[in-house]
Amino acid sequence: MAAPPKYQKVNDIESDEDSYADNMPSILKASQDAYPSRDLGQKAWFRRPSVFWLLPVFLLFSMGMGATAMPKTNVLISLLCRNILSSQALLNKTTQHTRRHDGASMDGMSPNNTASPIIIGDHNAQCSIQEVESATAMFTLYGNLIAGILGAIANPIWGSLSDKYGRVRPLAAASTVVLGSEIVMVLIAKLPDAISVNWGYIVYFLEGLSGTFILIMALASSYAADCTNDSERNIAFGWFHGSMFFGMATGPVLGGYIGMIGGKSRPMLILYTALIMRVVGIIYLLVLVPESHLHRQKLTGPAIMKTKEYIAKVSHQTWIEKVQSANPLQILSSNSTTDKDVRRNLLALACVNTIMFGAFMGAMSVMMLYSEFTFGWGNKESGIFLSIVNFFRTLASALVLPLAIHFLRRFFYPSRLPSSRNPTRGFDRLDLFLIRISILSDIVGYVGYATSPTGALFTLSGAVAALGAIGLATSEASMTKLVGSAQTGELLGALGFLQAMARVVVPTVATFTYSRTVARVPQLAFWGLAACFVAAGVSTFGARLDGNVGSDESEDAVLLQAWED
Repeated sequence: MAAPPKYQKVNDIESDEDSYADNMPSILKASQDAYPSRDLGQKAWFRRPSVFWLLPVFLLFSMGMGATAMPKTNVLISLLCRNILSSQALLNKTTQHTRRHDGASMDGMSPNNTASPIIIGDHNAQCSIQEVESATAMFTLYGNLIAGILGAIANPIWGSLSDKYGRVRPLAAASTVVLGSEIVMVLIAKLPDAISVNWGYIVYFLEGLSGTFILIMALASSYAADCTNDSERNIAFGWFHGSMFFGMATGPVLGGYIGMIGGKSRPMLILYTALIMRVVGIIYLLVLVPESHLHRQKLTGPAIMKTKEYIAKVSHQTWIEKVQSANPLQILSSNSTTDKDVRRNLLALACVNTIMFGAFMGAMSVMMLYSEFTFGWGNKESGIFLSIVNFFRTLASALVLPLAIHFLRRFFYPSRLPSSRNPTRGFDRLDLFLIRISILSDIVGYVGYATSPTGALFTLSGAVAALGAIGLATSEASMTKLVGSAQTGELLGALGFLQAMARVVVPTVATFTYSRTVARVPQLAFWGLAACFVAAGVSTFGARLDGNVGSDESEDAVLLQAWED
């Protein structure tokens, strides 16, 4: 039986901090149970889990992803270009004599251009034709659908595995699958005559099986949730988001530098470097990163026996139970928790995060097309724009967020003690305020995108919208405060499912809208994305905080919860 609750008169919260430490051993014990890293205080520092163990490898993966983004696209473009130009070679040859007087080929290029050698993985001028652009767009569309759908299925599975067997091993396993996709890409680029370009779909398949970058972020966030308490979690999540944006900003620069070593374009060297970075990261995970989830199950017993037990269990379930057990959003359903306020907040925050993530992905699919069409930008200007925007996102996540939390927590939103009358646990008004401010900055930024008459103002709008990165980190961190450590992976896996679906749906809708309105109102896609952020802002009002916070009763007394041993 739990001891009856005790109350303590509070006149000045700051002056009574010492008395809290003396009179609340049960709360401190509960905190240690909730955050396993405190139970490891007696262990050597190199066996103690910390976000600083995982940040280097996460940054390494992010930089590798940023460095290879353009070379991978160029590999597909150059291979498709080879096929298309080869099929057109006979037609060009038979019709070339009728157009020699204007020195143009069928696609409006010099006849000598089509005969120029195509460098796999590099930019080839002779491939800048409508047929190649169309074929590449369709190839990447189908590939992204494969990766997105498989990622949506795989994310909840990987998340549940991380709750059972720890965070590090699933993260290393998913990274190994990504390594496999990168090896296939290297083989396609290295052996274009022996391997069909359609093997590129295997790359997308393996990428989806690994959960895509969404899963890497989810597992890293689960690790951070295990290592931090509620007050530190937003900052830890911000560091991981900042590392991702930093990798997206510096990765292309690093890739461009590596690819030009020796003064000659070497795109394959970028892919080889990314492979080495991935292998080093996986070894680092398995050897150096200590496990954060102490309640994991051990991998004991023959795999065949475990498989038979699982099959026997499923065979006795009704079809309704089978559907319910396979539901990737089960943790967000009405039966996953008994507290209605927790359910309400989980659904509201999941809705906010999914809308924000989807709008972000939709903007990425339209932004470069719009800037090229409206401002006449080329690869150089687009690269500068992306670097600036991702740099500001890095600052927002890794610097502005910690400073804002420190300032607001000190002067406006003091931390509250745990309370049985506060079912929302660590989720408080500061979290909600940060989410709403970030959504407001997104709205202002995307309206700026739609109304900017010059490229400079367009870039400034991107810097303003970059503050929206705070909302993604804060909403994810807030959701983890509402569940126990044993369900963190499942929760972020479910969120990964929603993000993966948003990654498929929103960019498709945004690109389709832009293609249909580019001749008349090319800004319409940005207005639609701004409306999505308005919907996210409205969704924040579905979250419910502790009704006692800020009331007169809470000013007079603070409930000292007695926890069961």
